[in-house]
Amino acid sequence: MDLEKRGLPSQGDSIQIQKVLSSILSLPGKERMEAILSLENAREVFQSMPEEEAYLTIKEIGDHDSLPLLSLMSSDQCQYLLDLELWKGYEFQPERVEHWLPLLLACEEEALEEWLKGIDLDTLLLLLKKHIRIHLKEREDISSQEEHPPFFTLDGTYYIEVLRPALQESMERLLRHLAAQDLSFYWRVLEQVQAEIEVELEERALHFREARLEERGFPRMEDALSLYQYLNPKRLRQMMEQKEIHFPGLPADLPPPSFPMVLQDQKLFFSLCLREVEGGPFMDRLKMELAYMANQITVADQPERIDLSTLQESLRKVGGYLSIGLERLTGGEIQKARGVLEEIPLKFIFQVGYGATLELKWRAERIWKKGWFSENKVPFSFLDSPWEERIEGLVKKKRPLFYDEEKGAFREFRSYSEIQILHKDLDRLELLGRILQSLPNFSYFLGWTWKEFLFHAFLRETIPSSIETPMDTIEEKVSLLKSLYSEEELRKSFIAWLSSKGNLSYERENSLLHEIFDLLFKTFTNHKGLDQEPEEMVNQLISKSE
Repeated sequence: MDLEKRGLPSQGDSIQIQKVLSSILSLPGKERMEAILSLENAREVFQSMPEEEAYLTIKEIGDHDSLPLLSLMSSDQCQYLLDLELWKGYEFQPERVEHWLPLLLACEEEALEEWLKGIDLDTLLLLLKKHIRIHLKEREDISSQEEHPPFFTLDGTYYIEVLRPALQESMERLLRHLAAQDLSFYWRVLEQVQAEIEVELEERALHFREARLEERGFPRMEDALSLYQYLNPKRLRQMMEQKEIHFPGLPADLPPPSFPMVLQDQKLFFSLCLREVEGGPFMDRLKMELAYMANQITVADQPERIDLSTLQESLRKVGGYLSIGLERLTGGEIQKARGVLEEIPLKFIFQVGYGATLELKWRAERIWKKGWFSENKVPFSFLDSPWEERIEGLVKKKRPLFYDEEKGAFREFRSYSEIQILHKDLDRLELLGRILQSLPNFSYFLGWTWKEFLFHAFLRETIPSSIETPMDTIEEKVSLLKSLYSEEELRKSFIAWLSSKGNLSYERENSLLHEIFDLLFKTFTNHKGLDQEPEEMVNQLISKSE
């Protein structure tokens, strides 16, 4: 559609507006703004945009660069922006007012008048209560308040003291606008600001903010946390058989949001499935569910602020756990995945995916907190990287996280293959715990990992005492092993030694034993720390710390 010269009837044909809006929402931020501003009745089109889409458009373009769009906002769109931008969790953020108030006051007069008429009164009162102090001339000697910033008055009765110097000009302009619109309303506002108890006012403003956000798809905390409930595939099948699953009702009067379609560009299994879905009611339902779930995540995770980046991060998180759930339910077959998406609401697929990470967390806690590792009080560093970080991401974090070795950081799980990687690690750790349990006289030495301990235990138990070859350095130890064994003989000897520990079954645990051998001997041939005896290592570490 050519949007350059497209105009709409002044009366606003809603069907035509929605068609144009649908095309506009498919454009990236700055192109979207240019397309809107090129329309004859840009204000009507922009105000027809859902609040969240208007907000995300502004945030994508940039707060200052989107000033022309800010001037087009409806009072509801402006209130939505303030509800997201001026709060951090449950607390109002005065410093954010310093950013947004000058921007809003720089907009067109017509827009400013509309916002001030439609703004939530408690939001306005709280904004003023946090930033001004009101003095009555008849009660105070205003001229004696020299230590305060200059007061100003619009009526000779109420003198306003601005508490933040950076907002002196903006607060005066805001109050002048209020007085110019309705002087009696201006007086009532100042009287109420003076009379309100700040804590009670903030609590009331928060209550109405949450109610408004709930109407826009941000659930209350208890509903948001329900997304993290555990659900496994077996229970899901039972729910389907017993017809316990129902699709959420979708608002008929609102167009589906477009921002969830950013997931089509992600490298996720769910994204691949999404590309196979054409438009229509099915896609509209997916968009609405994705938007609501992103809001659920945002509320449940309690970020410092709700803004574009947090909503995008929430959406990526949704996409990751939907991918895991779909892969788990379909074996990674895209054609099967479409059938699952048609039959099951996204919430339950997400819970199946997140449930897979909970199962990892519970298993890791059993291994780490109730077995050999707990009994011997070894630190996470005993596991060595990447086991150290991976198990820490499951055991120490409030919710299970995956350790990304490339970025050196924890993040949300994104694929079922990552679940399988961690299960494989836990298989190895479980086996390692049984092996270590069978070795006598364990004593932890600072800086050692399981590899150093197992390597020295193997040398002590397998090298004949009659051999008098020096073994002071790692090179000498490796040289001795090479003189006694070929590479294949060393592998067989080591695995036979491991199998003798903890009643291990070579047939049942063959692959894991070989993996432990590879991990260990790949390390010890390159590990400079293995040429030191325990006492030397401890003394060296102590001397470094001193």
